[in-house]
Amino acid sequence: MNIPRIADVLGLIDEDLLDAELPKRRRGRTVRFLLAAACVCLVLGTITALAAGAGTTLLAKFRKGEDGGFESGYDMAAQLTPFPEEALTGDIREVPALIRRQIEEATPWSNQLPNVYIREFDTSAKAIEYVGLEELRPIRWDVEETGTTLSVFGGKRGEIASVSIMTYCRRGEVRLQSQAWLRTEKGGADAALGVRTTEDVDYTEESFTAAGGFTCHVIRSTALESGNVTYDGYIVRAGILYTLHAAYPPSAEAQADGLLHTWADQFEPETR
Repeated sequence: MNIPRIADVLGLIDEDLLDAELPKRRRGRTVRFLLAAACVCLVLGTITALAAGAGTTLLAKFRKGEDGGFESGYDMAAQLTPFPEEALTGDIREVPALIRRQIEEATPWSNQLPNVYIREFDTSAKAIEYVGLEELRPIRWDVEETGTTLSVFGGKRGEIASVSIMTYCRRGEVRLQSQAWLRTEKGGADAALGVRTTEDVDYTEESFTAAGGFTCHVIRSTALESGNVTYDGYIVRAGILYTLHAAYPPSAEAQADGLLHTWADQFEPETR
């Protein structure tokens, strides 16, 4: 059994955009997903309380060197709806047995994560079909998909705690990563997430209302050493957190903003 290595879980990287050493600092028991910008990563974990109502809330932002730290970034909170594991009706039902086998075969000195199952797909549609959750929404837009990574995080007995579907896209000079993040009743309802970079950048916060009535929460960065700027868009629909990360040169800002609005407008109102 080929158990995913820690490097495999962390290595959801657009190699063309990485030009610096990866951050070394770890924060608790969080898991990092590298985003398509130089040395930037998304941190996902758990928190104990959130403001009432679905959506995302900016908790804090900081710059390199503040409070003795060596990274710039921000922390956010999201309130998700935990789904019954039985609501995942696709072939993902095979994963608990695979995770249990990985746990049984893991060795204490390994750098592998036996409770994580990773699978690659050619398209996001195939990954969504594999999960089989009715509430998951595919994104239909005019971009080039370059691959999708499904990550399933399990408990000690192989139960599915959370699922991430990360799709890599591009349009001209704009590099994109769209993600759907959901949790089951074994994984809880609240999540903490954030962005980290070893570079000294600042972040601004804004929001707009998408066509379906959802608030799109947007965090933008100042320029990285590569010259690219980034944004991260967040929408919570039907208890699922959807994110869009973009890295692009300032000259492509209009195109990047258009893609952000196209992405956000995909989420139609909930019917139940």
